[in-house]
This record gives sequence, C-alpha cells and structure tokens, in this order.
Amino acid sequence: MIVQRTFLFAFFIHVHLSRGFTKDDEICYHPRANIHPECDFTESQQRLVCFNGFKDEWRARVKDVQILILCVWPKATFDPQEILRGFTSLRKLIIANSNLTQLSTAFPSEMQFLEKINVTGTKLRLLPNDAFSNLRTLTCLDLRNNALEDISITVFDVPTLKDIYLTGNPLRCTEDVAWILDSSEGSAASKVVDKDKLLCATPHDGRPLVPVVKIIVTLKEECKETVCDCELIYVTPPGELTQRQLIVFISVNCSHRGLTEMPEFLPTDTNILHLSGNKIKDLTPLATNPAYKSLLDLYIDDNLVESIARLEGSDWLDHFRRLNLRGNKLTDLPTYALEDALLHNRNAANLYLGNNSWTCDCHFTPGFQDLLIRHPNIIKDINDIRCAFMSDNDNSNKQRSAFYQTKTLGFIPSTS
Repeated sequence: MIVQRTFLFAFFIHVHLSRGFTKDDEICYHPRANIHPECDFTESQQRLVCFNGFKDEWRARVKDVQILILCVWPKATFDPQEILRGFTSLRKLIIANSNLTQLSTAFPSEMQFLEKINVTGTKLRLLPNDAFSNLRTLTCLDLRNNALEDISITVFDVPTLKDIYLTGNPLRCTEDVAWILDSSEGSAASKVVDKDKLLCATPHDGRPLVPVVKIIVTLKEECKETVCDCELIYVTPPGELTQRQLIVFISVNCSHRGLTEMPEFLPTDTNILHLSGNKIKDLTPLATNPAYKSLLDLYIDDNLVESIARLEGSDWLDHFRRLNLRGNKLTDLPTYALEDALLHNRNAANLYLGNNSWTCDCHFTPGFQDLLIRHPNIIKDINDIRCAFMSDNDNSNKQRSAFYQTKTLGFIPSTS
C-alpha cells in the first residue's frame, strides 16, 4: 500500500513537471490537510513557503525573504502592492496551485531585486497591462498553465526581461496577438521561449498559435485588396488530412457588391466564394485565373450567367464541391462535359440549377434528362428546374417532370 501511494505521488509530480512546473512549484502540490494559513521559513535558503494565504505575523521578517512561494492562494484576487509590501530583498516569487483569477495591481517599485516571477497552475485570466513595469531586475516571467485568453504586448514592456513562458493558456488566436509574429531582436515575441508550443483556444482549439495568427494577419492584409469580407472559418488539426502541417478553409463574401466580373484577386487559399446578387455573366476565370485554384464552393446565384461552356475540361470542374447557379440566365449547358465531371469528381456534393429558363427541345432535353436522372443526390433543386416560358410550347414553365415526360413518352416539343 505504501509503495502504491509512493508511486502515485511520484507520477503526480512527474505530470506536473512535464506540464512546465518547476521543483519549487512542486512544493505547492504536496497535499495539506490544514485549510488555515500555514508558513514555513527555511533560513539557509531564505525561503518562505505559505499555504492558504499569508499571515501578518510574518511582516516582521519579510526583509529576510529572498524566495517567496505562495501555494493554494485562498482568494480570487492578488494585490501585489498590498501583499508584497516590505519584501525588499525578494528575488523569486512563486504563486502556484490556486484558484487565483486576477492580479489587481502592478508589482511595487520597492522590489528592486526581483528576478523571477512564476504564476503557474492557477485560474489567472486578468492582469494589468503595467503589472511588471515597476520591476527593474525582472529577467524571467513564467505564466504557464493558467487561464489567460488575451495578453497585451504592453505586459512584457520590461527592458530587463529575457525569458517568457506562456504554454497551457487558452489563448485566443486573433489579430490582437499579432505581436507574437515579430521575430526581431529584443521584441516581446523573441523572448517567448515556448512560442512554438502555444496552442489556440476557441474557435481553433488545439491548432498551433503562431501559424494560425500568421494566416489571420495575412488574410486581413490580402482582403484589403478586394471589396469583400474575408473570414478564416476552419483550420484542420496537424496531420488530419495530409502530411502538411495545416490546411485552412477561408470564406470570401462578395455578394451584392454590384460586380460585373468575377474578382481578379482572391486571398490565398480561398475555398468558399459568395458572389450572389451581382451582375456577373462570365465564369471563365474559374478555368483560367490561378486565384481560383483552391476554390471548392461557389455561390453565384442571382446573377446574369448565360453559359458554363468555358468550364468544359477545366481542372475546376473536376474538383469543385458546390456550385450554386440558381436564378441566372442559363438556357442550356454542355451536359456531356458536366456528366463526365460529375462521374470523376469525388468532391462534387451540391449542384443547384433551379430558377433558370431552360430550353425544352429535342436537341438539349434528352441529355439534360439523363443528367438529372443520374445525379439526384448531387443536383439538389430538381423540383425548381423548369422549362423556359414560350407561348407556343406545351412544356413552357413546367417543372422537371416535363423533361421526364419527353423521355418516357417519346414526346418531342413543337419547338424542336
């Protein structure tokens, strides 16, 4: 039984050390039954260790303390100005294993020898931007395994600071942490020792922070070259789909912008493009413009597209995932080319063709019929596919049943 307990305790400590805790932090994870403030002073090390708070009776000896370790801090806030008053000889401060959520004030300027601060294994999520600005000898700041979501660069504006540790925090991957990309000498980012181990929180949980932030910043800059709105909607976990580190999915919305042509430029790796409600006629850029090589989903409903013939044989038609052509000016299409593409395109999932003025004659209808019959799982709005209105055509404005009738009954419309 004793051996088992020893093993479990050793394993517990190993886990904490592997998550970035130091040997001094380890003290805070020794179980204590007493819930009242309890302090131990080691004179040879000038080290004071306190559990569950700090007793005022120690105020008389604080000048002798060079290492202060506060374990299981009992309050949600920690006021350095008040709690650390008089610790003029302090060189190292550790606050660990507690429910602390906030540093309420900046560290006092009287702490002129403080070199290292560890706040680890807490619920810290808020700290003043000037929290460490009064410290003239601080070289190491360890904020691992807390609850920090946003960290302003001004927090690290301490000239003497050399090493910063941040892993284990649920950091938001947004443009606000773009400072992490600055690799110039002396920058805050250059001091973050574990920068390559930082991970994003929601909405890109578990993705490496630095690459994702770089993607976000690049996307914002590239989006300025368009009249559209751009959004990073998803990042695959490393190794999920490919050998590459990350695959991104970017959505660009250019709907209702009065465009008469498809954009010449799109942000890198644009996968989804919304062009609904414009006045675009020509889809040729899909086949010729490299900006569209990553595009999977195109929403170009309610435009003026009259033909998709230019897409015949194109790489784009062979890999698209979604194409929405509802509400355009289409009367026919190269059915044989589209049929071939749908047979070989493993991505194809959604094709919308409704609310166009389709021709119902003996030249176009049979092939179009076959296309509709063979791909009902891909062509999602078959019930909205109607013949064009013509005064002398019995099939005028009829639903797709007109196409089926023409095939099954051998009916040839009078317009053939």
